[in-house]
Amino acid sequence: MENSIDSTNEIKHGRPTLLSVTCVLTWACCALLLISSLSGLITQSPEKQLEQIEQLRKISPEAADKMEAALADEGGAKKILTTLLNILAIALCAFGAVQMWNLKQTGFYFYLIGEVVPYIGLIFGGTDALAAASAMAGSMGSAVIGIVITLLIVFDAVFIVLYAVNLKYMVPPSQFD
Repeated sequence: MENSIDSTNEIKHGRPTLLSVTCVLTWACCALLLISSLSGLITQSPEKQLEQIEQLRKISPEAADKMEAALADEGGAKKILTTLLNILAIALCAFGAVQMWNLKQTGFYFYLIGEVVPYIGLIFGGTDALAAASAMAGSMGSAVIGIVITLLIVFDAVFIVLYAVNLKYMVPPSQFD
């Protein structure tokens, strides 16, 4: 009972600074990712992609072949589906941050789902794209891709932990007005 009184007193005194900073950083990342997702969908026409493959072929024929295979497998519908999945994940994270800004615990779960969705998409559809990116990066391509994915996972885990630490200041769904 004492914990609920303490957490109620904390809520009455306002949102913790760490939670505020984390929410603002989340919104900034969501905005950048949304712009990146939409620009990738709009600016990457098939003709431009073929041109980039031909330029890559001069440097590394193997990388160009892998990229060509990834693009052939990706197709227009798959690219749109992947972009929509990314936008869904961004929307879930941003909405979760809004809910947590308003000190509602359900926001944490929306955020958590938004963070997991891209990894599920990567497992199901990103292997060809990763192989092509790995080939483009040269002899150390797999290591570079592995490091980038590891850093993304660590970054996401840090934000999840930062939000989880602040759950005690948020109102559970049963106590919503």
